[in-house]
Amino acid sequence: MSTKLPLPMRAWLEDTGSLTARLRKKSAGQFSVRVLNQAWALPHFSERELLEMGEREWGLVREVLLCGRGEPWVFARSVMPARSLVGDLRQLRQLDSRPLGPLLFNTRSMRRGGYQFCQMPVAMLSQDIVGGDEQALWGRRSRFDLRDRPIMVSEIFLPAFQP
Repeated sequence: MSTKLPLPMRAWLEDTGSLTARLRKKSAGQFSVRVLNQAWALPHFSERELLEMGEREWGLVREVLLCGRGEPWVFARSVMPARSLVGDLRQLRQLDSRPLGPLLFNTRSMRRGGYQFCQMPVAMLSQDIVGGDEQALWGRRSRFDLRDRPIMVSEIFLPAFQP
């Protein structure tokens, strides 16, 4: 697998603004969020490490498809440590089919860490999510800090998405 960011995807992967806002614009307003799973769980080791979580610290793990024009364009996985979901951020526990992006980018105290890029084998996602016949998918993840409370967001661009 190539590890160099492909030129057509680079602008999307490196963009520091709201992916939700960009997808809404690209889809001419035909944007939706399909919730696949939202549950309390022990995040993966690398996610706990990025969020500075303890070995047995639980978080709210949310997996969604960001869809444009009815097609799944992005698989997104968010990890929100329980300690982050207090006070005014408690509302993140009940996002339902609302996107996380506007809440993150409309929080004045939000700081975003650097990106970690990846190219992952299609086999890591279920075939009904991926569709298409791509060999590998490009993605990124980053940590957001809202009032010093961390949240991690991973975004994997799916074959139906054309930059």
